[in-house]
Amino acid sequence: MASLLALEPAGLRRLLKSGLRQGIADSLLRTLVAGELGCEPGAAVVDQLLLQLQEREWLVRQGENWKTRLH
Repeated sequence: MASLLALEPAGLRRLLKSGLRQGIADSLLRTLVAGELGCEPGAAVVDQLLLQLQEREWLVRQGENWKTRLH
């Protein structure tokens, strides 16, 4: 949890903490993340961040939707 609290930018931290329990479409999540990072949704940095969040098991992809899985 300490890693989540240190996550920047703050908008991404708020997005993850909000739960995404209902899921969010891939395109919308990429748009939100890109907006927080100040880049385009198709930027490599967005892909890298989503991959890292998956590896930490903070995000799980279910079809075309993403959901949080915070422990």
